[in-house]
Amino acid sequence: MKKIFKINLLALIVLGTLMNSCRKSETLNADLSALNPDVISNTALDTWLDANYLTPYNIQVKYRWDAYEDDLSKDLVPPKESLVQPTMEAVRDIWIKPYEATGGANFMKVNTPKQFYLVGSPSYNDDGTITLGTAEGGKKITLFVINNFSKSNIPNVQEMMHVIHHEFTHILNQKIPYDPAFALVTQNGYTGNWNLVTTATARTTGFITNYAQASPIEDFAEMTSIMLTQGKYKYDAIVNALAAGPSALLRAKEQYVVTYFKSAWNIDFYALQAQVSAALDSYAIPLNTALGIGKVYTNFANAPLTANALTPQSTEFLNAWNTAKGLMTTAGFTLTQYQFIFGAGTLATLRITFTQGTTTYNADVDYNLTTDASGISKFTLINPQPTGTTYSNYTVVKTPMAAVVNYIQNNTFKIDYAATNPLGTKGLQGAIGAFYKSTDATSYMIGTLSF
Repeated sequence: MKKIFKINLLALIVLGTLMNSCRKSETLNADLSALNPDVISNTALDTWLDANYLTPYNIQVKYRWDAYEDDLSKDLVPPKESLVQPTMEAVRDIWIKPYEATGGANFMKVNTPKQFYLVGSPSYNDDGTITLGTAEGGKKITLFVINNFSKSNIPNVQEMMHVIHHEFTHILNQKIPYDPAFALVTQNGYTGNWNLVTTATARTTGFITNYAQASPIEDFAEMTSIMLTQGKYKYDAIVNALAAGPSALLRAKEQYVVTYFKSAWNIDFYALQAQVSAALDSYAIPLNTALGIGKVYTNFANAPLTANALTPQSTEFLNAWNTAKGLMTTAGFTLTQYQFIFGAGTLATLRITFTQGTTTYNADVDYNLTTDASGISKFTLINPQPTGTTYSNYTVVKTPMAAVVNYIQNNTFKIDYAATNPLGTKGLQGAIGAFYKSTDATSYMIGTLSF
């Protein structure tokens, strides 16, 4: 052992001598920064994030993968870099800007978290739920599911902003607590098994979503975020459709939220709500490019009535409809609804619904709906028509329906969301669209859009 020690000691002495000699005679010229993962060259994306987040708000947006930023036990993936800027543009436009407009230019500079961490995938939990976002101590928000984000998909944008507004509400509540009496409104309805309840069922007990049942803290954040991202029209429709009891409970919670924002932050909540709705509307693509399979809307329908405030037909079209209705009555039918079903490519099927006694019939006729470079659209009859029962039914009603059919076939149109479209509903289920005559904007067909 002693011999070995001596040999090793001698080797160390010789090695040390050589190293000292090397230091005296040579200079290493290696760039070791390439081996340091913390040294990263800025890209155009980094420059954009700095200009829109770091410089004005002191918010770092971290999108490069760092496993230690989140739960190491979860299987997560990085965000696609191509989706980072679109995501953060939406966050800026639909979260930051509305708060600045209603809370003042400095509100977000003072109250925002100082870091966003972006994750491409959802975070799956052991109980079968999915975490879409988290807020940590008012300093950091983690956003998941970035790789599913699409600016042209308004429901997708709306859900992302639901997460942001929910998490930011937690941050505001950490700084100034809400009235604890809020928890008493539905105090017996909170449960750790909220995920076993549907949102539809939760609403019948006075909770705006099933997750609101998790705790009063989550309830307050859900009330705030749903009211902001659904907008006044959609939120009111949800509440007004409920029975008197749960409707009153949600209105009571709404008032706590409105009062909190005014007393704690001097923000008019309904003004903030309108700002968020307008920002969401601005992300909707033009309606004339949103019709058809694989796009946004596949249906446009109306049962024309003079008293319908949201879908009031123009005088010219209503006259055509009433003329057709009278002739259909004479023929022994009751005319109820017209509908356009938008298919693949330029296909648009006009479906006329009518009844005879207790039987309902559909009569179909197919058109090519084309739009030129100036945005003017035209229905051109497809010849020959397909065969089948609904197409045969059209031959039965073609003559009494001539006034309506001629209005459609003999005019060109500008397609747009209707002037009566409620704020914050463009690109969503139930939005209101209109086909305005290109030669007379006071003449139009108007209807409800659906997916």
